[in-house]
Amino acid sequence: MTHVTGIACGNGWNSGGIYRGIAPDTNIVSVKILDRYGQGNSTHAVLGLRWIMDNARKYNIKVVNLSIGTNDRKVNLPLKEAVERLWQMGIVVVAAAGNPDGRNGYRPPPAVSSGVISVGAWEDRNYFQTPSFSFFTQGEMPDLWAPGENVVSVLSPDYDFSLPNRSRSSIVEKNYITMSGASMATPLISGAAALLLARNPRARPWEIKKLLLQKARPFGGLLTEEVCRTF
Repeated sequence: MTHVTGIACGNGWNSGGIYRGIAPDTNIVSVKILDRYGQGNSTHAVLGLRWIMDNARKYNIKVVNLSIGTNDRKVNLPLKEAVERLWQMGIVVVAAAGNPDGRNGYRPPPAVSSGVISVGAWEDRNYFQTPSFSFFTQGEMPDLWAPGENVVSVLSPDYDFSLPNRSRSSIVEKNYITMSGASMATPLISGAAALLLARNPRARPWEIKKLLLQKARPFGGLLTEEVCRTF
């Protein structure tokens, strides 16, 4: 997604740098697993992650951002295994914790793995007071919070405003748009992880996770955009 990529590493060119991403010097390898409507399935996600496994060394892939969700009530084991395999390969995996829907009682599937950094939108934290609702992590979740409401980032020229819940009133300065959710919070942390790896290229995923958690601890697990830029 163009918007997610811009949050992580956009250079802010069309805004004079005002809306630049967290790690603007980062290179992007985009792996498409969703259709033009933003829909997909676990099979496509697994295939995308396996492509990353096969090409990580070729393209020097160090961080994987998963701003995706699911309505599944059960954990997809091939997806779990693919994520854990990336982590074991030394790739930092940052995944959205989910967007709870209080209207119908939906919560993300239960916890299954510590081989990821899960991120929730700070504005949704009240939904996550009950234990272990993350798709990917064990224990309290998510691992980290980041702002996820009305985040400004790049507007794709192919963005379809005819789809539900999409309004032109969200456009900012012609080339940018506001969006909300855990998918927007997640790339802030991915960008911070990329900055840490630029300074510590030999760091393992668990070391990057530890550094992020330590930085967020005094703030109740929250990493803001300003803090993320300091890594």
